[in-house]
Amino acid sequence: MTQVEQRLFDSFWQEVLKHKYRETAVFSDDCSSLLTFQDIEEERAVWRRRLSTFSCGDCIVAAIGNNPSWPAFLMACWDQALVVAPIEPDLPASQLDGILRLTRAQAIVRGIGIQRFDCSPLAWNGQPPCLLKITSGTTGAPRAVRFRESQLLADCRNICETMGIRPDDVNFGVIPLSHSYGFSNLITPLLYQGTSLVCSTDRLPRAVYNHLQSCRATVFPGTPALFQALGSLPDIHQTVGLRLCVSAGAPLAPEVSRQFHRRFGLKIHSFYGSSECGGIAYDRSEDLERPNGFVGTPLNGVKVTKIDDGRISVRGPNVADGYFPVPEIDVLDGTQFVPDDIIAWTPLGLQLIGRVSDFVNVAGKKVHPSTIEEHLRKLPGVIDVIVFGIPSTNRNEELVAYVVAGSDISRQDLENHCRDGLSSWQVPREFRMLSELPFNQRGKINRSELARLHLTFRSRGNC
Repeated sequence: MTQVEQRLFDSFWQEVLKHKYRETAVFSDDCSSLLTFQDIEEERAVWRRRLSTFSCGDCIVAAIGNNPSWPAFLMACWDQALVVAPIEPDLPASQLDGILRLTRAQAIVRGIGIQRFDCSPLAWNGQPPCLLKITSGTTGAPRAVRFRESQLLADCRNICETMGIRPDDVNFGVIPLSHSYGFSNLITPLLYQGTSLVCSTDRLPRAVYNHLQSCRATVFPGTPALFQALGSLPDIHQTVGLRLCVSAGAPLAPEVSRQFHRRFGLKIHSFYGSSECGGIAYDRSEDLERPNGFVGTPLNGVKVTKIDDGRISVRGPNVADGYFPVPEIDVLDGTQFVPDDIIAWTPLGLQLIGRVSDFVNVAGKKVHPSTIEEHLRKLPGVIDVIVFGIPSTNRNEELVAYVVAGSDISRQDLENHCRDGLSSWQVPREFRMLSELPFNQRGKINRSELARLHLTFRSRGNC
């Protein structure tokens, strides 16, 4: 990391300090002031002293949750040319151990505590990155995406310019700050242009609604699961002071968007991104009638082109340098990222269909689960659905559908609807009615993981 790279965010931060140093930078979810911009700068100096014994290129794993210290801690690490690896604070021990080995972390930070490790640090080939985003590879083992500060800054600019996030906005931070979505939409706009942040840790829908009423937030980055839960809350009589709602992490079902709009009068704008490059596409329109999986048009500063089999190539200064420890230059090479997603190009913009790996082979015939999902959503009363494949002795794989629907919809209604509009082999063998889809903490649904859990539950007689 060169000296120029180190100073990129800091140069913008110094301008923010000149104009907003006495203003609140971080609010609690009850609207009380936690930190001013000057407080962050002073806390940055404290963190810098605490981190002064580490060497350039050392990796520090950050497991601090949605802690107000994030901006100060991050800048202090970059002042010392340290490599930050954000993670969730409640990871299972086995996953945490894998990440610590992968990064050869010299310390882990929890809250304000620093736990040091006695291991040899990574020897970077050239300048070290400033941030490692931890992801799972095809084997499930952790791997990292290497970012320089210039790439993070480019992503931040793209997001703020495309979404219209302003310096006088207040971001509601309930999504995890350690995830790529939270990091790019909540932390970096604060450093880049002084967009204040509400730090919230209670993700229960009723608590989120109450906090949105009491705080000064104007921008709410959320997930489909959270918007569905908020739209389903009973006894909602008051609106909230938001002007912009953004959804990412999984496709936003049209009925979830309509339900939320009926309750709060706000359009949810779909956002499509990836750990490897940050933001890719965004639905700028105010039109509620968008197909399932619609993600709009490419962000400012991002170039998206078609390649084979419905896949896309993403280019721009926001694209990360590559994977670590094993590069995959055909997927991510510092100039181009090729997601595993299948994209449909419509006159209105991009539509996320699914992933290449999600195809299901039923008795020698391949179908993408999105085909069945789209058909099920046409049945009045169905709110959302996820379809996946599980192993079958006689048919190679068979389809399972998890459905969120009104109380007047039965399993037989779902099966009859599928038989009326799909080939017989495309009709799911199992339907399971749920109150909400099983999104993970990142707001995503992993079909292969869902299949594994379904088989476990069925073996125990729970399905």
